[in-house]
Amino acid sequence: MESDEKMEAMAAGGAGSVLEKSTSPSTSAFPSSDRAEHELRGDGDQIQQKLVRRSGEGSGAAKMEAIDQHQDMEALGAVSSRSPPYSAFSPGKKRYIVFMTAWASLFSSISANIYLPALNSLSREFHVSREVINLTLTSYMICQGLSPTIFGDLADIAGRRPAYFLGFVIYLAANIGLALQSSYIALFLLRCLQSTGSSATVALGSGVIVDIASSAERGTYMGFALVGLMVGPAIGPVLGGILSQFLGWRSIFWFLVIMSVTYLVPFVITFPETGRNVVGNGSVPPLGWNMSVLNYFETRKIENDDVLKRTATRQEKRRAQADLASKRKLRLPNPIRTIYIILEKDVGILLFYNALVYAAYYDVAASLPSSFAEIYGFNDLQIGLSFM
Repeated sequence: MESDEKMEAMAAGGAGSVLEKSTSPSTSAFPSSDRAEHELRGDGDQIQQKLVRRSGEGSGAAKMEAIDQHQDMEALGAVSSRSPPYSAFSPGKKRYIVFMTAWASLFSSISANIYLPALNSLSREFHVSREVINLTLTSYMICQGLSPTIFGDLADIAGRRPAYFLGFVIYLAANIGLALQSSYIALFLLRCLQSTGSSATVALGSGVIVDIASSAERGTYMGFALVGLMVGPAIGPVLGGILSQFLGWRSIFWFLVIMSVTYLVPFVITFPETGRNVVGNGSVPPLGWNMSVLNYFETRKIENDDVLKRTATRQEKRRAQADLASKRKLRLPNPIRTIYIILEKDVGILLFYNALVYAAYYDVAASLPSSFAEIYGFNDLQIGLSFM
């Protein structure tokens, strides 16, 4: 066997030498230095190929290591955080809170605009000039700007529910008075009171959204919460024109009474307290006037549980309630505290711009009823439709 292998090797070597001689010049034709350089080049090519293979193996190992590290980071990210959530309210309850907030913000804008088509009728009813009747718009807007500074501070002190409830009680009483009054002075003063109650809903709504929504989702919730504020100027004059034309101007205020009662009943029963100084992230049960009717029955249900569970739950909740109560002190609302915000440059510029837009809108809106009546002979219904 060994002899056969040797014979095959010699034959292969001979064939290789014959082929080399036939296809290329003999090695004796190269100088010795060129032959040495040729051999070095061959060795260098082999070394380079080995390095490439090793680097490929190294890069593969590096890739595997990077994949392992990425998997480790994903495993760490999958570990749930033990820190409490920003809000303990469920997504469904958050949506309900935003809906109620948007509904509440509707009252401020619709009360300001539903009144516009009836200005000519009110001017004739109370025997005053159109310039004098327009002062009821001015008084409304002044209180509309001042009211949130009082109710906003009250909500930060006592919670959102008491501030909302107080605002709607004032608003409801003012609308009843407006529907029954028969003098210009009463109209003027009650419009101020009406604006005081309804305008608080805008500032309170922003506070509620901050309570329940983190910064990542706050923009979305805020957009939905402001729907009512934007819809009011569109539907208010149309409703006011229809009511004033067919049922008289007093029906406008009776309509607002019905609207406010329709809102106030579900609010008292279902709307939860969201103030973080009262309920934290929503996990601490409210007390007293911060409780809704549902909160009351939920508390009674917990008290009827078994003794051991009830004792542990009560102790935890009482500690949380006492801790939050110690951090807040009841005092009279101070509107000056909120006015300080105007001194901040960015906020002051935005407020000034919004004030200009708002003033320009009402300058036009207040002059349209009398202008359309004089120029075109429009009635209250046609004036209301023209605001569309």
